[in-house]
Amino acid sequence: MGRRSLIVYSSFTGNTEKIAGQFERTFEKNGWTCDSVRIRKKAEDILNPPFAIDEYDFLCVGSGIRSHLPYNETLNVLRRLRLGTDPRVALQWRGETIPYITAPLPESPPPFRDPKLIDRHRKMVLSPESPKAIVFVTYSGYEFGPKEAEPSLMLLALEVEHLGFECLGSFCCPGRFLDDPTPRAYHGDIRDRPNEKDLLKAELFIEEKLEQIADRAG
Repeated sequence: MGRRSLIVYSSFTGNTEKIAGQFERTFEKNGWTCDSVRIRKKAEDILNPPFAIDEYDFLCVGSGIRSHLPYNETLNVLRRLRLGTDPRVALQWRGETIPYITAPLPESPPPFRDPKLIDRHRKMVLSPESPKAIVFVTYSGYEFGPKEAEPSLMLLALEVEHLGFECLGSFCCPGRFLDDPTPRAYHGDIRDRPNEKDLLKAELFIEEKLEQIADRAG
């Protein structure tokens, strides 16, 4: 297995960006080349992602959480990679769009009529040689704590495996949302999170996955 890693993430408050930065430092400390890309709510980020996904051996995808789901820009860039076309082509069949993309829709058949895309709808079996991935989120979790991160982590894991990456695990930690100590919330006062302890856990998480890869190769 090669040693090129990519971190793709969206961050509104900076919490997820802190974790992405710690992941990047950990990869580089372990001798990996690591590229990190923050996805914004902009058409060029979604329609023309500034990376070629097939060039990487390890993919990390992260996001903050809004209404128990990852940010739309994270999901939309993953859909763009999976579909190979403007994700609005698929969304239009649910009566949805992406408001910050104003260019006309591409003149192409709907996904279920495109032979190349029909072939994507088949049983997928990821092999030991498949490139690897992890997913990560930061969350406030005021009512139920880590349980509130689970839907986002499961959805991101499914999306990266659709791209042909075997998801080795998920990482989450609380992140500041309100400038209020929220004493009755699940985690209490999280205005300093992610903190140094969270960043250490993030480092150990990546190192564990790299050891797992090395053990498999051996």
